[in-house]
Amino acid sequence: TIQVQSRRGLKEFTFDQVFTPDTRGDQEHVFEDVKMLVQSAVDGYNVCLFAYGQTGSGKTFTMIGDSGGTLPGIAPRAYHEIFDLLEGNRKKFSYKVSVYMVELYNDQL
Repeated sequence: TIQVQSRRGLKEFTFDQVFTPDTRGDQEHVFEDVKMLVQSAVDGYNVCLFAYGQTGSGKTFTMIGDSGGTLPGIAPRAYHEIFDLLEGNRKKFSYKVSVYMVELYNDQL
């Protein structure tokens, strides 16, 4: 929780997790923090992961990774995890997988 003084008074913001710039190079650490959401999706729950921040703050890097694929972001790691989990349970269940990913930038979807 952080507190910020504004013209309208004191504002308080509470976060479950904050990734700092020194975390940026450690995509695996970031994914480990949200990996439980992949299991929830496989268990049948709807899951949404939202990245918000100013231009250049690292949202695309966090979600997708680097262009060379050496530092995969949350999305490619999640896809691998989903299909690893499904493969492990293929004798017990049948699955249908669908993914929806959007980018909103400057009010353009």
